[in-house]
Amino acid sequence: MSTNQTYICHKDDICLVAYPKSGNNFLLFLVATLLYRKKMDWATKGEMIQNVASEPIENLPSPHLVWSHDSYDPSYPQVIYLVRDPRDVVISYYHHFQKYHGESRDFDAFFAAFMKGDIVPGMWDTQIESWLDNQEKVKNGFLLVKYENLLADAAKEAKRIINFLHLDRTEQEINEAVHWASFDNMKALEEKQKEHINGSSQFTNPALPFVREGKANKWKSVLSQAQKQQISKAFDKTLSKLGYK
Repeated sequence: MSTNQTYICHKDDICLVAYPKSGNNFLLFLVATLLYRKKMDWATKGEMIQNVASEPIENLPSPHLVWSHDSYDPSYPQVIYLVRDPRDVVISYYHHFQKYHGESRDFDAFFAAFMKGDIVPGMWDTQIESWLDNQEKVKNGFLLVKYENLLADAAKEAKRIINFLHLDRTEQEINEAVHWASFDNMKALEEKQKEHINGSSQFTNPALPFVREGKANKWKSVLSQAQKQQISKAFDKTLSKLGYK
């Protein structure tokens, strides 16, 4: 039954924050498995992780895992912040819009809208900078995770996350969590649990996959030279700060 309530963060919440299409589910699957010692899937995700924009979920495991695409919010007590090269983000986001929103624009038109900040939640660099500029204010700590590092060495990043959350996990538990969060496993789970990913929206195209490739540097073969130059110039400060230049 709908209560029309909005979720309010608790003092021990762990918030996973990222701009959309930054590898969010990779991180969610990994952290949930490490934290709860339980293998979350597409069917149970909605019972285990709270979307900050949704109504409060009853009987969430403790401490709560909360995910968000928001800019800096002082009410978030502890934050794992995920970043991804925006040149790959825009490509992934375009495919997301094709699957869930009946996107009719071609990629060039979508790219132009993305660069204007017309795609929710707005300008990529503005959202990232809001967190980087305020990371010291996050009460229980702020951990920056790069998607590309997750891809290159998920076990190493898992250990950074474990240390940040003050967890004690064995090498076996880490390896099992890394396997569970892998793209191969998430794609296999998608095949078995499509109804939980596709939902009931009339705009969803069930023929298109949700879990796609998840690779880094796809932009090098997809973006035009003009698009590469535009995004590099527009986001120069943030790209440099994050080591993407």
